[in-house]
Amino acid sequence: MADENETQTIGKEERIGTYVVGLDELMEGGIPRGYVTLVCGHAGTMKSSFTYSILYNGHKEKKLRGIYLTLEQSKQSIVEHMTKLGMDPKGMDNLVVVDLGRVRKEIAYDKTKPQNVDWLKSILGVLKNYKEKFGCEVLVLDSLAALYALTTFKNPRSELFYFFEQIRDLGVTTLLISEMPTDRQVFGLYGIEDFLSDGIIHLKVEQTDRGSNLYVGVVKMRKTNHTRSYMPLIFESGRFEIVRH
Repeated sequence: MADENETQTIGKEERIGTYVVGLDELMEGGIPRGYVTLVCGHAGTMKSSFTYSILYNGHKEKKLRGIYLTLEQSKQSIVEHMTKLGMDPKGMDNLVVVDLGRVRKEIAYDKTKPQNVDWLKSILGVLKNYKEKFGCEVLVLDSLAALYALTTFKNPRSELFYFFEQIRDLGVTTLLISEMPTDRQVFGLYGIEDFLSDGIIHLKVEQTDRGSNLYVGVVKMRKTNHTRSYMPLIFESGRFEIVRH
């Protein structure tokens, strides 16, 4: 990671845009390159759509190479859902969707003893291979909860520190989707993910008499001047937009 003086001079050209209309200008142009950022919220807050839209619009605007790694849904399911939302990846060679089935095929292990797979290290190895072969600039991991379901932690604090540091060492701007627990006000299941990450983007839904409203807040973004207000968020034609009053 860059030193204190270097990170203070991060400019727009060294950032990855969220392509949320009105948001990037409130956070000095976007997410600093190479950062590991949590995109968190409860179920139904469009976390997957939000992160995918960053890859999709980054490709459209700047031909950014992106990988969407889903450990829950199949590739077909993700593509069909995003297409219905106006984000059809057809013809986008720089946007790759990889699912757990494909990851399993790329990991060499004893199929009679799948419980012996170290999923943290194995997925890191797969991501490193994609980085070297594909040269991706932005990575989405959907989701941490799914990864945890594959993993038995003996020492969560130590093992997650290692995982985050190895992700950071890839040199790829990474968005980790994090399902927030309903019983605690923390941004990750183990309560330490928010400390390990470089940034936190929080999506939440508020219920009103007229229905549900979606909001976005930038809770944390290191070495960045950003708004801390929660702003109404709408989605139309493949792009998110904040609503200013």
